[in-house]
Amino acid sequence: MGEGCAQQHDAAHGDGGNHFSCSMTSVLLAEVAELAGEEAVPELLARAGCRRSVEYLTDITNWISYQEAVALWRAGMHVTHNPELPRRTGQRAAERLSSSPVAALLRSLGSPESVYRQIATTACKFSTVTRLEAVETRDGYAELTATDVPGFQRAVEHCSWTVGLLSCTTLLFGLPPANVEHDECAAYGAERCVYRITWSAETAQTDEQVTALRQQLQGMQERLHSMFAIAADLIAADDVHDVLARITHRAALEVRAPRYLLAVQLEEGGEMQVHHRGLSKAKAADYAEQILSRHPSEHPSSWLVVPVRSNRRDYGRLLAAYDAGQQFLPQERELFEVYARYAATALDGAAALLEANRRYHQSSALLELARALASAGTSQEVARRLADAVPLVVDCDRVAVFLWEPAQGMLVRRAITTRDPSDPAATAELGWAPTSGGPLERLLANPHQEPTFVDEEHAEPALREILRQLGEAAAIIVPLAADDSLLGVLAVAVLERPERLRPTPDLLDRLSGVGAQGATALLNGRLVDEITHQALHDQLTGLANRLQFADRLRKAIHRARALEEMVTIFYLDLDGFKPVNDHFGHEMGDHLLASLGRRLAASVRSSDVVARIGGDEFAVLITTQASPADAEALAERLQSVFSEPFVIDGRRLDVRASIGRAVFPYDADSADGLLRHADAAMFEAKRRRRGALAA
Repeated sequence: MGEGCAQQHDAAHGDGGNHFSCSMTSVLLAEVAELAGEEAVPELLARAGCRRSVEYLTDITNWISYQEAVALWRAGMHVTHNPELPRRTGQRAAERLSSSPVAALLRSLGSPESVYRQIATTACKFSTVTRLEAVETRDGYAELTATDVPGFQRAVEHCSWTVGLLSCTTLLFGLPPANVEHDECAAYGAERCVYRITWSAETAQTDEQVTALRQQLQGMQERLHSMFAIAADLIAADDVHDVLARITHRAALEVRAPRYLLAVQLEEGGEMQVHHRGLSKAKAADYAEQILSRHPSEHPSSWLVVPVRSNRRDYGRLLAAYDAGQQFLPQERELFEVYARYAATALDGAAALLEANRRYHQSSALLELARALASAGTSQEVARRLADAVPLVVDCDRVAVFLWEPAQGMLVRRAITTRDPSDPAATAELGWAPTSGGPLERLLANPHQEPTFVDEEHAEPALREILRQLGEAAAIIVPLAADDSLLGVLAVAVLERPERLRPTPDLLDRLSGVGAQGATALLNGRLVDEITHQALHDQLTGLANRLQFADRLRKAIHRARALEEMVTIFYLDLDGFKPVNDHFGHEMGDHLLASLGRRLAASVRSSDVVARIGGDEFAVLITTQASPADAEALAERLQSVFSEPFVIDGRRLDVRASIGRAVFPYDADSADGLLRHADAAMFEAKRRRRGALAA
């Protein structure tokens, strides 16, 4: 679009220009304060003619115009007397934003190559005025081109900032800064900017990698904590309109985009509520009509539209939008869907408040339950919160939450709350396996059933027998189901006065509401379970990844130091793996690594840890209870893993491995030192093997 069109675009959207994310300005202001002192920040804003507040410019969910960005860069160069300030601002982004959601998103792509390969999408998280494209990417090298959106003349400061930003991408993965060559520059008359990026792909353990791993773990933890804090914040709002406004504002924390819109209907047949950010009122109304009336496949690829839906009802839609030609990453859709579910849970509470005059006490109890569930994370935590919160809604003596475990083929009790601290049922391990034609088998086939009341006179014999075994006078079993799948059951029981659970319409309605909220929370809990598992496991082999291995090793050393025990680790590196990739392709290499991972896992005890450290490197941690004899036995088993060829797609592959060993406290006194010693021992073993072969 031309400059006039750009101005029309800004006016139409009422945003003053959503061109640069304030993640840039937050770093810029921090750099100015560091170089010239805090007093230089007001001078910077005055010289740039910027009417934004410091709070606005340091909130990374906000955006500014291209003209504002250039003015701030130039003013910053003046007040700091540093002509390299734009480049420095880009370079320091990875360090200053290391725990931000955007940094976590980029790390989830797995490598610098993946970030550069998807630069057309990842660049939109920072700026929308340039089309960046990957010409070539490979290990340690990427060539990118940048073409300005029509109407935006390239500024030298923009190029300098871009060079700095591209150079710091590698820092997210524990690698040294990349070298960026920028010989062709549109700011100096070239048709487009060309960036040639090189970096060291060395995977050896370094201080930078350790720092990056720690930052990655911190970022993941902050990501989960942020999600739960957001959910709790949404639920905590007292006014319905405040809830809707918070949902729209908080959406910007989960997925980076210039514009957001929430269109929901709190009551069946009620007025449509529209809240927006980065849009004019007229444009918001048009967008709302489109996201509610169109099929998802008809939306532009630059739009991310997700349903705001709980098990109770479908409230409407939530939108994050870029300009045409820009897209979102698949991971962002998953995060946005999780957030929309939390928003729906908040709306469940808000909708309940609308009925407060008629059912005040019930609504208050359900709101407390929603708050408790919103702050839960994993499915285990959801079960715990659900069991603790139900007595606030229903007069009962015991609440148990059973979750369906597909691997075990049964319901397993994951949480229980009782009035009696000495209740023997609190410590018993309980499970419920389906029997042919039994109630659980029918429930699995049709999970969306009404709550079932059980006492000595009602229900079928199998349920009454369970009741007698648990010493309960009456119980109500509430299915927790979603998407035609049974997630678990909620068992609410009384030990005396069974009339307290008489299945009145009011009680069944309350329990159905509890079940709906519990099912929504469990769906989110399963996603958290999956995200947590992915964060700590290697996706190719399913083994622990470097992050989890380092954490387990540190904990093992801490325990061993207190108990004066030993910790033994083995470091394995394949010999001759590169020819497999070269001759048969990377897919064959991946199959080989996965097969090796299975062999290694089968060769150790269940208490030991096997991890893929990176590439064709693996590590094994022996728990502190192991004796020296156990370590020797494991060393022999690790060697025997390679005694038989690997058969992959009918091909026999003979591979060997060099193995190094290190023992705490004899070889090193820290986790990092132990890894370095084992790594060095492995290289020595590899050197000896090569020497023997050469002889």
